[in-house]
Amino acid sequence: MSGNRRGLAALSATAAFVIIGCTWAFAIARYGGPDEPAHVLRAVAVAHDDLLGKPVDGLEPGYRQVTVPTPLGSGDPSCFRHHETITAACAVVTPGPGTTDVATSAGTVPPWYYAVVGSITRLLSSGRSVLGYRMASVVLCAIILGHSFARSRRFGASAWLVAALTPSAWFLIGVVGTSGIEIALVLLALIEAVGRFHQPVEESLGRVTLPLAACLLIRPEAVIDVAVVALFLAPTIARPITRRTLITLAAPFAVVGVASVAWNRWTGFVFDDRRTADTRTAIATLGRSLGRIPLTVHQAVGALGWNEFFAPVIAQLVWAVTLAFAAWWVFTHSSARWWHLRWAVAALVLPAVVDVIVHRQIGSIWQGRYSIVFAIGGVLYAARCKPPSPVVMRVLVMAAAIAEVLTLWQSLRRYMVGLDGSLLLRHAAWTPSINPWLLLALNGAAVAWLARQALSSGSDVAEHVDDVVGRAGVVVDGQLST
Repeated sequence: MSGNRRGLAALSATAAFVIIGCTWAFAIARYGGPDEPAHVLRAVAVAHDDLLGKPVDGLEPGYRQVTVPTPLGSGDPSCFRHHETITAACAVVTPGPGTTDVATSAGTVPPWYYAVVGSITRLLSSGRSVLGYRMASVVLCAIILGHSFARSRRFGASAWLVAALTPSAWFLIGVVGTSGIEIALVLLALIEAVGRFHQPVEESLGRVTLPLAACLLIRPEAVIDVAVVALFLAPTIARPITRRTLITLAAPFAVVGVASVAWNRWTGFVFDDRRTADTRTAIATLGRSLGRIPLTVHQAVGALGWNEFFAPVIAQLVWAVTLAFAAWWVFTHSSARWWHLRWAVAALVLPAVVDVIVHRQIGSIWQGRYSIVFAIGGVLYAARCKPPSPVVMRVLVMAAAIAEVLTLWQSLRRYMVGLDGSLLLRHAAWTPSINPWLLLALNGAAVAWLARQALSSGSDVAEHVDDVVGRAGVVVDGQLST
């Protein structure tokens, strides 16, 4: 695939992701994303050069007082955020000029993501509306996702990319928070890693490690994402491992480690939260975490809002069937027949291990959205194999597109009329600033456009296969085959 064609594919996919993300941003009630108030307030402060704020008496060290425009400091979502039948109309925003002092729980979080989102918002808008910050975050995520999409077309993985995104991932891309950018960056790393099964050049290692390192720089807690990418990357690394390979693998993470330690020392970071700390034994915590595996899986696939409601059952079922097919395809069409067994063990056990390690300091904190990248990887790994028939991929991609639109409709319904309200969104107590049916139409058109691009990459794959045939060989489970 030529550079011009890849650039055009990236631009086209980015535009589709921007439109899709913006429809979500308008459809989700103000501060309807998990911990979104804290993230927005942090972005406001960083954009105005307030990197640390002020400590707040009576609150944990991570909380900091910052000054924000009055509208952003009002409209507390607590009246609806944990009640799926209560509309968003109860959260009243205080309009007008002026500023107010508020506390954000993200006060000592690394500022890099917030600096970009806050600066873009401040440059292009008044910075007094949550929607402005959402738009900036959506564009940032869309650029990374569009680039991932274009890179995936080299080996026919763009259809798998669309099918791999869980309903919960679409939701998080539309709100302000580090979860959306984490999903985008890890997805790019996974695309680059799976591409090494098709073209295992040494230089491609950096393409895998750099986005993953950037993710860790933004959100150091995302260390478990390294395990997801390692499951993809390990079989593609030729043995014996050379010094150059080790340096390529380790250098980005060493830089991120130094930067993170420096930031934590400067901020006086305290890894402790008395409100949530758990006094139970490690064994009891492990048992509790393992017992929550079904809930974690459910949340990773379909949880929306503050985990108080879920995507339609059919949307969750579509993704589950796609995962099952991907696992079967890998089992029957690759040498890594039992890869998904290793993946499942890592995805289910590692969160419990994390809970055991941190429960004395901050309690059992694992939520389903932290496992979304594992879920995405479970589907995307099938792209290491030759693609299924065009008919099969068309079914998978179109089903995923329909599931995404249904999930947007579910979100609109939840905020407008409650999940016990009208299926046609009648008698709404809260309405988005754009007509909800127009949002659904725009979303459906954009996701159909994205699906069409994903399914039209056959010629690119053929071109890629012809190119690879003339090369030295491919990597299979760590061995170079010529």
